[in-house]
Amino acid sequence: AAWRAQHRIAATSSWQRLLSRPGVTCLIWLVVAISLALPGALLLTLDSVHRLTMDFDRGVQLSVMLETEATLADVEAIQGAITAWPEIDSVTFLHRDAALSQFAEQTQLSSVLSSLNRNPLPHTLLVAPVMPMPQQTFEGLVAKLADLSGVGRVVANTRWMVRLEQVLQAGWRWAWALGIAMVCGAILVLVNTLYLDVDARKEEIRVVSLIGGSPAFVRRPFLYSGLYFGAGGGVLATIGLWAFTAWVAGPVNALFLLYDQPNPLLGPSATYPIAMVSLGATGGWLAALFATQRYITRLNTH
Repeated sequence: AAWRAQHRIAATSSWQRLLSRPGVTCLIWLVVAISLALPGALLLTLDSVHRLTMDFDRGVQLSVMLETEATLADVEAIQGAITAWPEIDSVTFLHRDAALSQFAEQTQLSSVLSSLNRNPLPHTLLVAPVMPMPQQTFEGLVAKLADLSGVGRVVANTRWMVRLEQVLQAGWRWAWALGIAMVCGAILVLVNTLYLDVDARKEEIRVVSLIGGSPAFVRRPFLYSGLYFGAGGGVLATIGLWAFTAWVAGPVNALFLLYDQPNPLLGPSATYPIAMVSLGATGGWLAALFATQRYITRLNTH
């Protein structure tokens, strides 16, 4: 009961001390909030783009162009063989006449194509592999299709997807590196602030130590102050992240519609507020622990 009462008194006194200095408290909360909100916004943006690229993977398609001399019987034989492969999801046959009609419709060259003596396009198999698939396995599948008898060419325009994936991976690492650097900077600011707070109350700490107060008793109110500083910054960071999401929702949703993705940009899930408040509170607590331990060590030395 005494231990709980001491914690209650320390928590209450620390909170009242923060409220007695609203200007300083708000500035520290803003520093912590900016340090958490900026990397959080980058991670949220990358998460939304990654959700879009997952649909790109499901839309990967290979165009297996057969040789010009291939008959319908050859097409059926090749289609049946490819369909049985475990890495193939579906195979669709595109007749050369249908391919020519689609090409004429898309290019508005019907008059030119009608003057040709014969159809220059071959029969084509549209192959949809099972996704997601590692890039090395995908390249092996393309080579395996190209080696089939009767296949003239395999078209796989997926290099842009590989580049996009590499850009996203670089973006994730950059966001994490920036986040770690900014959180460390916020912790250093909190350490300096709390150390100055400890130094301003050095006479009180000496009196408590002289009458038998333990180091844990001395640290307790400062630990609660650090906890409040970090948690308050996490709450402000969450509010800022919601405001950022509402601000960029319009352009991002327009981008999604251009890629036939009607799913709107969602706000940060429950993971983001929990992570920001927890990270801020933990950083503030560690900063207070470091600041008070350093001062108590100096006090014991003297």
